[in-house]
Amino acid sequence: MSFEIYSEESNVIGFYDYTMICAKMSARHGNCIRRQGHQRSIYFNQDINYLVDMSGDKNVNHDRYSINIYDRDIHHMILNKQSNRDGTIYRQYTYLTVPQCESIIHKDIGWMKNSDQPLFRDLYLEMTINQKWPGVVVDCRRQVFEIGRGGDYLIFDREIESTYDIRLESKKAEDLAGESFAMEPRLESQKVIMTYRQGIGIPKVLTNIIDMSHNYRAVGN
Repeated sequence: MSFEIYSEESNVIGFYDYTMICAKMSARHGNCIRRQGHQRSIYFNQDINYLVDMSGDKNVNHDRYSINIYDRDIHHMILNKQSNRDGTIYRQYTYLTVPQCESIIHKDIGWMKNSDQPLFRDLYLEMTINQKWPGVVVDCRRQVFEIGRGGDYLIFDREIESTYDIRLESKKAEDLAGESFAMEPRLESQKVIMTYRQGIGIPKVLTNIIDMSHNYRAVGN
């Protein structure tokens, strides 16, 4: 499992501004494109406001679990947890196998209770106690620029579509990645969401504490 801490700020910009910024980012030495292509996120909520709930707004405190699929590749799916606390986002994520993904979608989650992965155990509690089941699908075209080597990123999301409150119990991983759900656009065609993400370094002592906590929980104490 991997762990990140960052803050971010999002704005809606026009397509012309987007193309100009991308050109300048690509021309500047030290910047590079880390990812670009289709992204599908399956959220464990029945409703979600993309522009508010997924931002670093200091007035929004929540946990968001999702399964992320990039370019419809079911062999590199990611289980993701983003915890927004007073404008700082704490992200935990791990790769998800096809059988694991399908068992979660089909609500066969008993194995997660005693998993050696803390993220699976946390999601198990959310699904059983808080009844958070997969119910929202969000698609977008995402482009991620890494700015130099400082851990900062500029992220562009466009062609954003979503569908709410859907039932996925009968789906397979191939369906989750490739099916064209009854999506509705959530952003005007000539608009782009630009997000500046600033990484926050984790002090070594805190990293050690996190590792110790995960190991402690893994042995069942």
